[in-house]
Amino acid sequence: MAKKTFLIFAVVLLITFAFTLALKYLRPDSGPAPNLVDFPLVLDDWTGQPDKIDQGTVKLLNPDSYFAATYIDRAGNKIQLFFDYFSSRSMSRGIHSPRNCLPGAGWVIVRSENHPLNLANRAIPATRFYLKLGDSQQVMDFWYITRHGETSNDYAFKLFSVLSSLTFQPGDVAFIRFVATDNPASLEALEDFKQKIIIEIDRFLPF
Repeated sequence: MAKKTFLIFAVVLLITFAFTLALKYLRPDSGPAPNLVDFPLVLDDWTGQPDKIDQGTVKLLNPDSYFAATYIDRAGNKIQLFFDYFSSRSMSRGIHSPRNCLPGAGWVIVRSENHPLNLANRAIPATRFYLKLGDSQQVMDFWYITRHGETSNDYAFKLFSVLSSLTFQPGDVAFIRFVATDNPASLEALEDFKQKIIIEIDRFLPF
């Protein structure tokens, strides 16, 4: 009986080991990282200016590709857009959740709410943070993209990443973030801007 139990245990270990190796070495590559040099800075009545990200932040995030710019419309509304991309080869790196990064940078998350973005072909389950730092009050809309779906929930994001591994899909992920001033005119402009720019983000990201 003991010998039979030992054999079963050994077989389970071998199967687990083989499956782990398969996940590590047989997972398909996501291909080259997107080249964001030509991402549009002019879109209808919006004009963007690239934002300078300090090298310490870039080194901390260490994405394969990223884009950061502040767009202004004719009425003077400002929207900050940031998104980064991590390929399947970035196993030792990963997206930093704003739920952790914002408090560390001094921002207070006053409250949060589900704020889905409804497009013609899909609904994006974004989350909106209401933020405060001194006299500055802003909103941040964000979500994650994986090969298994889009979400702004950290636990669902981890689950989607695991499912991508288990189904042998590429493990590349992306993070999308919009920041605007918390006032009615700016928030209305934010909704208009997101509808227009998401088409371009979809065109550049390989999902």
